[in-house]
Amino acid sequence: MISFATASPRRAALGGIACVAFTVMIVMLGAGQIRDREASGGGNFDLEVPDASMFPPDGAQDDIPMDPPAAGENGSDDGSDAVPSTPPAPQTDGGADQAAGTQNAAQPATAAPAPAFNAAEIPVVTDPVALSRPIVLAAGRFSIGGKVLELDGIVPVAVTRQCTDSTGEGWPCGRMARTAFANLIRGRTIDCDLPSAQWSGTATARCVLAGKDLSQWLVENGWAEVEAGSTLQSAADAARNAGLGLYSPDPRRTRARSQDATGETPADANEQQQP
Repeated sequence: MISFATASPRRAALGGIACVAFTVMIVMLGAGQIRDREASGGGNFDLEVPDASMFPPDGAQDDIPMDPPAAGENGSDDGSDAVPSTPPAPQTDGGADQAAGTQNAAQPATAAPAPAFNAAEIPVVTDPVALSRPIVLAAGRFSIGGKVLELDGIVPVAVTRQCTDSTGEGWPCGRMARTAFANLIRGRTIDCDLPSAQWSGTATARCVLAGKDLSQWLVENGWAEVEAGSTLQSAADAARNAGLGLYSPDPRRTRARSQDATGETPADANEQQQP
C-alpha cells in the first residue's frame, strides 16, 4: 500500500510534467498561427489612426483648466477686468493752465552755472623758506648762494648813495645803511615767503629774522624808503620826522662829538661795545 508521504513527491512530479507539456503545446500553437499569417501575406499591418473629429479644434480648450479669478483680485469687487471707459471732460482754461504747469514741471530744471573765479586771486599759503648764510649787499638786498634777494615793500638803498645833512655836508649814507643792516643780520638764517629755495634772477619776498620783519626794521630805523602805497608809509614818516638813518646827520661826526665829550678814544668805545 502506498502511503501519503510516498504519494506527495510523485504527484508533484506528475504536475510539473503536465505544466511543461501544456506550455510547449501553447508555444507550438502560437508558432503555427504566425506561420499561417506570414504565408497568407499578413506581414503588412495597418496603422490605426484616431479620427480627428474626436478632438476639439486648437484654442477651444486650455491644456490646464484655470479657475475663474475671485472677486476683488483685479481691483474691482465684481471680478471684472474691464476698465471703465469714461470720456475725458472738456478742458477749460483752468485745465489748460494745469496742463501747462504739468508740462513745465516735467521739464528738467537747468542747473545753475558754477561761479567762475580767478585762480590768481586766491592766495596760496606756503611755509616760509629758510635761507642760510645770507650776505648783505645793501640795505634790503642779499646774496644767497649766488642768487639775489630783495626785501618786499621797500626800496633798497644803493651802497653808493650819498646823503646831505642839515649843514649841507655829504656823507656815505648808502654804506652806513649797509653796515647797520649787516650788524643786524650777522650771517644768521632768515625765513622768507618764497615758493622755493631755488630761483633765477632777482627774487622779492618778505623775510623775518628771529620773528622780526626785516623790511619793517629798516623803515622804522630810517635805513630804507618805502614804495608808493606801502603799509609801512606811516613808519617811514615817523623815522623821517625823528631824523633817523638816512635823514640823520653824519653818524661818524655825531659819534666823534660824543667821544670828545666823554673823553673816550675810538678804541675804548669799541671795547665797551664788545660783549
